[in-house]
Amino acid sequence: MNKILISFGVFILAFAAALWAFFPFGSYIENTAAKSAKNMGFRLQYAGIESGMFSTKLTGVTVNGNEIGDFTFHHTPLTLFTGNMSIDVKGIYTAQAKISDSDMEFDVTTSGSALDFIKEPVSLHGNVNVKGNIDIKSDTSKISVKADKMLMKTPLGEMPFENISTDVETKGKMITINHLRSSDKNEMDMKGTVRLNRLNIVNSDVDLSGTIKFAGQKQNISIRGEVDNLHPVMGDSGSQANEDEE
Repeated sequence: MNKILISFGVFILAFAAALWAFFPFGSYIENTAAKSAKNMGFRLQYAGIESGMFSTKLTGVTVNGNEIGDFTFHHTPLTLFTGNMSIDVKGIYTAQAKISDSDMEFDVTTSGSALDFIKEPVSLHGNVNVKGNIDIKSDTSKISVKADKMLMKTPLGEMPFENISTDVETKGKMITINHLRSSDKNEMDMKGTVRLNRLNIVNSDVDLSGTIKFAGQKQNISIRGEVDNLHPVMGDSGSQANEDEE
């Protein structure tokens, strides 16, 4: 009886190993990526695929026509049952992510120049870091964004702001910006919403308002319009600025 049990156990292990070794992870990753992109409303394309027992790489990935880089999906035998994987991205964007059937944690770093769809009068410069968690099933997320520098062209001229930080919550296509701040001699404190157009991000509608402090003067400001056609509008809040100086 023991020999039978041992033989059966060896057979099960050999079958599992063969299943893992010969499982078409390439097709599995392609289907998973395509399904995730479709659910999030993005167009995903890639130049090629390289698949092995422990990882699958999608090369030359673009999202909505924007070049991203190479995606490497790290999988194990348990991936077949849990859907859990880790992902590395190398290219214009550098990223690490952990993904399951229900959520995704991610940490992305890029440069302001890679976000050139954000056009004047607002532009980002230096490093940009985006970190957060997406609940895939409910299509909600909580995200923090940090940027080295932002330039804003206003009726008073171009204003630089450094050490930008923002906390963001999303639900479906609605993005709520709880705060957008800078920590430098020029101060910014804004909040508002963005209605996301996932297929064409430049057509997303922006509605932000708050205050900026430049050269010791505090001003009310609003930024409205589509991402590639933003319009900063300023109004005096001198009385409030004077109170702050006292």
